[in-house]
Amino acid sequence: MSASTLLYTIQRNLFRFGGPLLIAIGSISCIINLLVFTKDTLRKNPCTIYFISVNIINFLYFYLGLLFTTFAAGYDIDPSSNNIIFCRFRYYIALVLACWESSCLILASIDRILITSPNARTRKHSTRRLATISMISIGLFWVIFHIHAWIFMEILQFAPNYFVCFYQPGTYMTFMSYNSLVINGALPPLLMTIFAFWTVKNIRQVRHGRHHSNSTYTGTTVI
Repeated sequence: MSASTLLYTIQRNLFRFGGPLLIAIGSISCIINLLVFTKDTLRKNPCTIYFISVNIINFLYFYLGLLFTTFAAGYDIDPSSNNIIFCRFRYYIALVLACWESSCLILASIDRILITSPNARTRKHSTRRLATISMISIGLFWVIFHIHAWIFMEILQFAPNYFVCFYQPGTYMTFMSYNSLVINGALPPLLMTIFAFWTVKNIRQVRHGRHHSNSTYTGTTVI
């Protein structure tokens, strides 16, 4: 057995057995998270809106993205290899959902910066209305941004009687490589790390301010 055949067999078995398991566990996790985040005690929190959105988007991705990949890689069932409309729809919806999900997490990180700010006016910007508008706006942005998938995705022949839905060769393939690397790979964790440190900085400033106020009050009492 050649190395390429071995890798293909491993990949096929991973998707054949791991794919359905991942979809099942992921679906159950999303449902449980939604049950928790939609409780009255949490639903009033602006950050909860982002987490509810993330779980809904992930649930959709399991059945509009990962499920098709599992069928194609694990069971050799790939309607997108002979239907150009389905080919473009599959990649378009996967791109939109992937970017929307990471954007909601970034927005949740920004909301934590707002709510932990030492400035009272800044804290007032952490509202459910702003969270809803931000979440919908960023979703519409990705819906428009990824329209290119409806134009440049193609069904390519890689071997005799072997067709695959993939990026148009050339400039578009290069663009998508960098797009995936930056937008889906490097940028989300980088931004969330920066915002996390920013949030920690805000919390420390608030604690320092409270400690300073308590010290001043104690000193005044002693005098």
